[in-house]
Amino acid sequence: MPKDNKLKGKQWYTLRAPKMFGGDEIGEIPASTEEAVKGRVVESGATDLHRGSKKYYFKIKMRVNEVDGKTCKSKFIGHDCSRDYLTRIVRKRSKRVDEVTRVKTKDDVVIRVKTICATIKPIGASTQTSIRKKIDEVLKEEASKKNIDAFVKDMLMNKLQGRIKKEVDKIYPLREIEIRKTEVVE
Repeated sequence: MPKDNKLKGKQWYTLRAPKMFGGDEIGEIPASTEEAVKGRVVESGATDLHRGSKKYYFKIKMRVNEVDGKTCKSKFIGHDCSRDYLTRIVRKRSKRVDEVTRVKTKDDVVIRVKTICATIKPIGASTQTSIRKKIDEVLKEEASKKNIDAFVKDMLMNKLQGRIKKEVDKIYPLREIEIRKTEVVE
């Protein structure tokens, strides 16, 4: 079946980024009706949305929440790290420590934040527990001071990861820390 037949009878809707990323046009979506566009989840690279970010391995997820004529407005629903980047973090003779934290921002948005960090050498269970508790504490503290826009921008600019690393290095030195996934809980 030719590709053109799949798009027959469909219209193109312009997709706009969330306001936290400037609200710029980021692409087009084909759909037969306005209702078919609403609720659609779209992924885009972090470097395409936020010019200052060097996070080429971040995929930002957005959901179309409003359609105005031929323009679709989206909102941030989370992000994900590419798998190849995550496999490069952990190396031989180091320990991977994962943490999942639910944080609430100043504007009452609940976000599930999943972090991954790698230590310089293998560590014991008690040290891992201390690292997890410190990550949890720092994330909750940072989120309570910021709205969702500021929280996401700090994550993209590596400020959040730097603050976590600075605090966790007091317990045990980390080679790398990254926020591997976020999900807005609705």
